[in-house]
Amino acid sequence: MTLTSVEPLNHILSAALHAADPRVAIHRHVKREGDALLIDGVRHPLGSDVRVIAAGKAAAPMAAALLELLHGCGITGIVITKRGHVSERCAPLIVIEAGHPVPDEDSLRAGAAVCAAIAEATSDTLVLACVSGGASALLVTPEHGISLRSIQAINDALLRSGAEISELNAVRSRLDMLKAGGFVRRAMPAQVVGLILSDVIGDPLDVIASGLTCEPRAHNVLVGNNPQACDAARAEAAALGWNTHVVTTALRGEAREVGRAIAREISAAPAGTALIYGGETTVTLRGAGRGGRNQELALAAALALHEVGAPVGCVIGALGTDGTDGPTDAAGAVALPNTITRAQAQGLDATNFLMRNDSYTFFDALGDLIRTGPTGTNVADVVVALRPAD
Repeated sequence: MTLTSVEPLNHILSAALHAADPRVAIHRHVKREGDALLIDGVRHPLGSDVRVIAAGKAAAPMAAALLELLHGCGITGIVITKRGHVSERCAPLIVIEAGHPVPDEDSLRAGAAVCAAIAEATSDTLVLACVSGGASALLVTPEHGISLRSIQAINDALLRSGAEISELNAVRSRLDMLKAGGFVRRAMPAQVVGLILSDVIGDPLDVIASGLTCEPRAHNVLVGNNPQACDAARAEAAALGWNTHVVTTALRGEAREVGRAIAREISAAPAGTALIYGGETTVTLRGAGRGGRNQELALAAALALHEVGAPVGCVIGALGTDGTDGPTDAAGAVALPNTITRAQAQGLDATNFLMRNDSYTFFDALGDLIRTGPTGTNVADVVVALRPAD
């Protein structure tokens, strides 16, 4: 790698992740005032029955932040998250780790546990639902007559097809009793507050986590999203002296096509430019390789940087803010103008790897994967493209 260009990239991506910290997000919107919580200006009394249900990739830190605020209260509840994503102490809450992106038996167990946890609630019950991306797969309660195996097959087919998250969750919500507001209806007559960390473009409540708390009787509060992460990346880049532009926070489309377009844009940009993109692309699987949408975007970008003869020092980093890009241990990858020549020196044909959807193997061989480990957050993806000053 060219360290002079990668070092500022790391600082900018780190700033984006810090801005999406779920603990900070909860404390920004929820305050303790004696025997009540003040949530975005609305007062919710704390009685003897407070239940915390947290589901998604950011479930553990969101729940931990609430537990800090609820110190001294009698609390029950459950935390459901992806395996390996529990980095916080959540006692006395029960923790269930389940499958993602395809649900498994533990997802089914989590659904049953949530139904039990919100059963027999009264009008004096306060249910605090921490909702973040990933909950659709991690928490499953099939409609009557629908098997887990059927849900798994449908999920897998949609993921392979390149369906956008809105399309995927539209199907999921019709197969599940807790989704599309079913969680709130089951908890009635309790007071339900949804604290939502969005991983979906535009923050539609009916799409995030398949609309678990999307019901008029719930008090839903958006605590964090992708634009916040992109704005923090913009501020960091500007502080480092870059002429910075947030191009979009609604990035979508086939990852390989988006990667090529970003490579052309940064190659043609004036020296000293930083371009920031937020959103979520998709991948249509054509081969049996390993990778994720950010790694595939970076591989296509590397090919385009090579083809257009991009200036030395240009760099493109694509990052999944949850720390996992596809079914891999990488969060994304970095593309440079010399990526392809370095690969060729190792006998690696980048085009062939792209055709096989095998971006992980390609970047792993070069040492250009971004590995953060599970970040405890999930606000979709951030892509940063830099063209250094001459």
